[in-house]
Amino acid sequence: MVAEPPPAVKPGGEGTNPFRLSFPRQKVYKGKMNDFNDDQNCFVCGGKNTAGLQLEFTRNAASGETETRVSFPVQFQGWRSTVHGGLLATVLDESMIQAAGAAGVKCVTAEITVKYRRPAMTGEPCLAAARVLETRGRVVMAESRICDAQGQVLAQATGKLFKV
Repeated sequence: MVAEPPPAVKPGGEGTNPFRLSFPRQKVYKGKMNDFNDDQNCFVCGGKNTAGLQLEFTRNAASGETETRVSFPVQFQGWRSTVHGGLLATVLDESMIQAAGAAGVKCVTAEITVKYRRPAMTGEPCLAAARVLETRGRVVMAESRICDAQGQVLAQATGKLFKV
């Protein structure tokens, strides 16, 4: 016996839209976008954030890239001994923002695409590097990668950043 498909939902039909907000919308940022300021509490690079990674980024004069060394502690794992992919994406994202900053451009991320190549292991030293690819008006295109101690790419990202 074949089950019948559920009845089609008519646009504007009965009931309420489950995606409609039940509270009034408010602007998140009351000021201008360029009011972003660094208070050193960033999860990735903030020196005051004791729960964060506290990474320090430097500019590699030979490659022109912005780099940092990172070793993810066990509390940032997903599967046993494996760094959670969200943490890798977070470091890739911040690396691109730091590369733009090193080029003299303050940005926020508009879009990021991450490709995971190999598992990153907790406690193992890694190198994160990023560079700006191009700038068009308010948009900055960048790329980043995280490599293990042998230079193998663990994860890489491309991003579209907005100048603020």
